[in-house]
Amino acid sequence: MIVTRRIQSNFTSILRAKIYFFLKKSLWMYLTGTFLLGYSIPISSFGVFYSSLIYFAFLIIILVPLYYFSTKRIAKKNDFDADIEFNDKNIIIRHRNKEMVETKEWAWVKKLDINNLGVFLVVDNPHRFLISFSKNELSENEFEFFEKKNGNI
Repeated sequence: MIVTRRIQSNFTSILRAKIYFFLKKSLWMYLTGTFLLGYSIPISSFGVFYSSLIYFAFLIIILVPLYYFSTKRIAKKNDFDADIEFNDKNIIIRHRNKEMVETKEWAWVKKLDINNLGVFLVVDNPHRFLISFSKNELSENEFEFFEKKNGNI
């Protein structure tokens, strides 16, 4: 089985990656940090729990614009555009904006996450890089291909 898709680094794909990494890694750290802040410096007459919620809400109010503007900046700077072929043995990247073809082993994929939203591949890159497919973008056979690969990574 071979799955071939065009992958572009644009605003949508970069923001999707940022949200994925936020939900998988950062959310729990921020919740813990704001709980500790609410515990150590509670807002008078609100108590620890509500103080923590208020701190978390302020943090989110600060983070949303930061994520938005950093995503816009990265999207302008980044020019990744390639057709990626996933097969049983390796991953072949054919760049559209460069005369370059790369072949990667499946070990290049650090994590393959499959959930009800789709398939997410976190790859070994100096910068965090996520390849994601919505569940409705993939055929049943393509989705099963990634499920089989998930057991081998």
